[in-house]
Amino acid sequence: MTTIGNLLKTLRSYKEVSQSKIANALFVQRSTYSKIEQGQTSLTIDLAVRIASFFGMEFNYFALCLEFEKYLYSSTTQRIVKSKKDQDKLSV
Repeated sequence: MTTIGNLLKTLRSYKEVSQSKIANALFVQRSTYSKIEQGQTSLTIDLAVRIASFFGMEFNYFALCLEFEKYLYSSTTQRIVKSKKDQDKLSV
């Protein structure tokens, strides 16, 4: 099992985006997103769904990545995230 911070940092590195860009897409302040990555703030289900969408994945796959590191580090996850690289806004 991985931490939410490790999950978010890894997905962000796959997508090659800054915390600011993700925060803007999620309509939260960068400091809020940063605190979630650092484990200082809890992640709500609503925000988790929006984050999953930002990275181009269904919520259940996002949860699998959190529960099982093999999903997070798989080539499939990297392809999913990279395929949504140019997305600037959420489609939720």
